[in-house]
Amino acid sequence: MIRLPVVCPQCGEERLADFSVAVLADSLMGKNTVELHSSCHRVTWTASASEREQIRQYLASVPLDRS
Repeated sequence: MIRLPVVCPQCGEERLADFSVAVLADSLMGKNTVELHSSCHRVTWTASASEREQIRQYLASVPLDRS
């Protein structure tokens, strides 16, 4: 699991959300949708192109524990 910042479309607050690295990587490489969730308003939405790019950049900069 990895925690990524997401911005709630309802209130604009940034919060950390938990994601499976495997699911994110598979979605980004396969051009599938990435579903984002915000706990403050229990909102789910499909990541925009800019959000997907931000996720790619974030994943590329975070060292992953491979154990």
